[in-house]
Amino acid sequence: MSQRPKKLQRVSKACDFCNRRSIKCSKSDDPLGRCQNCADFDVPCTFDRPIKRRGVKSARVRLNEAADQRSGSSGRSQSEASQRYVRSGDPWGALSTLWSALDNPSRDENALRRSWSAFAIATERTIRNLVDVYFEIVYPIFPLFHRPSFLEKLNRNEHLRDRGVFASTMAACALASGRARDGALYSTRWHLPDLLEPPSEVFYAAAKDSIPKDLSTAKGLNFMRACAILAIASIQNGQIKAMQQYSGYYHTLTAMEGLYDEKLWPKHLSPIEIEERRRLFWSIYTLDIYSSIVWGGIIRHREAQSMVRYPTEIDDEYITETGYTAPPAPALQPSPSGIPVVSQESVSWLRGWNFTTDLYRILEHAVDGLRCRWSQQNGMTRFHSLFGRSPMTESVVMERVLAMYSALPSQFRETLPVTGDPSKDLFGFQSANIQATLQLLRMILFSTEDIGVERKCDVAGELLSVFSKVPVEYLKAISSPLLHHLAGIGYILGSVIEGSLSEASYQRVRMLLLEMADLLRRLESGLHRAAGASERLRTQVDRIDEYMRQQRMMMAAAQQPNVLEQQPQQQQQQPPEVGTVPSLSYNQTAAFGEQLSQFQLPPELLEDWPWPFDSGPAEGLLPLNFD
Repeated sequence: MSQRPKKLQRVSKACDFCNRRSIKCSKSDDPLGRCQNCADFDVPCTFDRPIKRRGVKSARVRLNEAADQRSGSSGRSQSEASQRYVRSGDPWGALSTLWSALDNPSRDENALRRSWSAFAIATERTIRNLVDVYFEIVYPIFPLFHRPSFLEKLNRNEHLRDRGVFASTMAACALASGRARDGALYSTRWHLPDLLEPPSEVFYAAAKDSIPKDLSTAKGLNFMRACAILAIASIQNGQIKAMQQYSGYYHTLTAMEGLYDEKLWPKHLSPIEIEERRRLFWSIYTLDIYSSIVWGGIIRHREAQSMVRYPTEIDDEYITETGYTAPPAPALQPSPSGIPVVSQESVSWLRGWNFTTDLYRILEHAVDGLRCRWSQQNGMTRFHSLFGRSPMTESVVMERVLAMYSALPSQFRETLPVTGDPSKDLFGFQSANIQATLQLLRMILFSTEDIGVERKCDVAGELLSVFSKVPVEYLKAISSPLLHHLAGIGYILGSVIEGSLSEASYQRVRMLLLEMADLLRRLESGLHRAAGASERLRTQVDRIDEYMRQQRMMMAAAQQPNVLEQQPQQQQQQPPEVGTVPSLSYNQTAAFGEQLSQFQLPPELLEDWPWPFDSGPAEGLLPLNFD
């Protein structure tokens, strides 16, 4: 007798997740005992909401609820619900309540802020970890916070009370989480999955919602800093329009706040606030130059119009609310010659950071020189020459720049392997960033001159050689922006391979492309925007190799009758092996090489080239966008 199938029992009470969405709560075979919806969304299946009494509400209860609604208690109820999830330590529950707030068309801004605050409390441990990640892999390039004072603000939960501090904190978490997801971590102290939930996009949304829609009310350093970090995070995620949006917000706020001129700053700022403002201004100045090169657009802040000093070259622990503390006297160390030398530890890492800013100021003028060439196409009268500005050649500029570079302390001219000690690795980050910026400057300077194939190959080879010597941990930490530097090398090689080639020049370009593929392979293990780039480049080289092989065989076949006439009769009776090119005499080899001395690849072979061949005023100065 067959067994009657077991009747599925109805779920008597929906879980919290299904209840909030008013969807059917069904049992499942999930090993964790979750319902089907919670298993599908991979969230905890909880029953923590308070049990409501059944039946008709009394008249007194109805009157009290009506009074609460009139007094605007809906926001408080939403916050109380979020706080319940906070107390239960359930960030997904807090986030789910927040989603309900976002979906509510009648929501008010205060209710949204309370929901985000509840979410921040529920994810406190993740936030602390991501802030530490920020100081480890982002701070060396964008030191937008004074570390001791910022950590103290987090300890006092100031980010839960101050909207600007909250926006800056969430933006820093979004950027740190995005970089961690893209393989920028090099320290073994982190467990990556703990940093990725909630994802970067949630912290990005928290920062975005914390910036007032009316920018005239977004006063103070923190909102400027939040917009700046969101612009950098947008680059990390490949959202270039969002990058332009938040860069625009930042420049609007700096114009209203007068960040570009220290005389316009509020009076009685503490040394910490002064240094943070200086670091913010020059950090985003370099980002402004960089984005103008890569994605086009105007340079909003010119160095000649900026009355802001460089950050003081002193580490954070020696900067306090009341003043500057002198670092310890430099120690004397013995040297092989017997003459004591000053310890390198006495040099602040900000010396190298300020030198990178010098390079971007030079880049600003190199960009001007390149744009002046394009201004001839707009039909307007040129006045540039009235001011006696003669263009400088690449060799003259680089000679001066390399002299400045040689004067740097040695720790900024050699990139040592990572140590895992952030205080020491700060110097490695500066060295790596200086090298990347030097190569970007060289690419811009070369683009202003007409140089031959051999010189282009020399430049590309030197650029690749520099990047290949930098420890890959630093390259991964610089992350997405580095891809655009490499794309500049691809553009240079593309301009060579698009034109007239010789056998020798093709072989050299081929070797450089394979070197670039190897470098991309080292980077793409975690950087999702580079995933598969090295393989695509190798496939492109293979296609060109196959075309070249066919061309050689066709020319060899054309020479074959003459070869056979001159060979002994017994050799004519031995056909060549399949897949081999018949051997040629010295004269015929010379004739063959002459026919291949100059050739041009067919356009269809270059259709999938990762970097565009042309660039104009409406685009970046170099087509550096990474495809």
